[in-house]
Amino acid sequence: MKRAGLLLFACLLSKAQVLTLNDAVALAVKENRYVQISALDVAKAGEATEATKTARLPQFNTYILGGESLTPIDFTIPRGALGVYPATGPIPAQNATISTPQNFSALIYASAAQPVTQQRKIGLAIRESRVGEEMAEESLRQKKQDTAHQVKEAYYQIVQTQTQISSAQESLKYLTELAALTERNLAEQTVLKSDSLNVKAKLSNQRYQLLVLQDTLASQKEALNRLLGRDLATDFSVEEQPLPGAEELDLAAARKEASAKRSEIREARLQTKKTELDVRREHAEYLPDISLQLSYISLPNISFAPKNILSAGFLLQWQPFDWGQKKHKIEELKSTSKQAVLTAQDAEQQVLLDVNQKFRKLMETRALLDTQAAVQETEREKLRVMMNQYQQKAALLADLLQEQALVAQADNQYQQALAGFWTAKAGFDHAVGRD
Repeated sequence: MKRAGLLLFACLLSKAQVLTLNDAVALAVKENRYVQISALDVAKAGEATEATKTARLPQFNTYILGGESLTPIDFTIPRGALGVYPATGPIPAQNATISTPQNFSALIYASAAQPVTQQRKIGLAIRESRVGEEMAEESLRQKKQDTAHQVKEAYYQIVQTQTQISSAQESLKYLTELAALTERNLAEQTVLKSDSLNVKAKLSNQRYQLLVLQDTLASQKEALNRLLGRDLATDFSVEEQPLPGAEELDLAAARKEASAKRSEIREARLQTKKTELDVRREHAEYLPDISLQLSYISLPNISFAPKNILSAGFLLQWQPFDWGQKKHKIEELKSTSKQAVLTAQDAEQQVLLDVNQKFRKLMETRALLDTQAAVQETEREKLRVMMNQYQQKAALLADLLQEQALVAQADNQYQQALAGFWTAKAGFDHAVGRD
């Protein structure tokens, strides 16, 4: 019954859709939810730039103050305010009072102003906003690289677990045959009952280990599906990855690629550019703000006051003396700019250091993997020979079980070495800045 279950699992595994590593990475950088969040940050930065551009265009403002006055609005025209004429005398002849009833009245003010000297400041603000867009894009690239790194690690773990399952199934097959052979030998009274029980115990333990690996595989697949932004229950299988050749592990090429691709370096350079623009914008604050302006004022329902006033001219805003505020601000921004330059230089050094360390780790794990592969092959060959000897009653069961334990140990060490290598490979790709 249990063997039928294992065969069913193998059948289902073979029918599951094969998901290649490249397809998994491509799907993740498109559908991963955190990548989509970063993509929305890029869209927001683009909208911020477009909003900044509107400052170049005429600015329209309208103010309306309406209500009923709580006190009368009175105007007094003094006697003779409009002139004194020989024929008529002073106009008005006496002080004249004009009152506005306490009813609803309003003050309407509208203006249209076209920035002139502010265009330089606006241009610098637009350039700085575009730098913000580029920084948001770099953050998106970083998120894609981080996601690709997580996908590769998860993918390699699944590959390792599938390999462990295959190895466990081989061990289960071997122990099943050994158990049947031991039962026959027990019937012939050529082995002890304790030997038969020992083999059965190992067979039961092997079935348990296989069950644990199958559960681990299911959990790992669910975790990868989450990274890919799809339903957790989506079934798939993975491909065993070929070991990279020597030409793929070129340190000089990796350092050059990292300098061009790592988002930390690119973001630090953009930050330097942004601080330089901040200094230039603060210098531009010394210029007065001059705008061409068209104004309109209306005072409806107010007696004697003009109903409509329309004027055209310019508006100047300037702070000629600020007690050195702009100067100190510029010096502060210059220091910030120098910090950004130093940060960019250090970021590049950190990236190269990371690449060097990850490359050395990759070479170490590759050497260990080759060693463990040789040990595994040797122990498996010894087990094959001893199994033949046992079948011919030329070897003891105890020796066979001991050799089987050595094979299991060699398999475990090889799997650990393989997992270490692929983890190091994923770390190296991430250090280089590869998706």
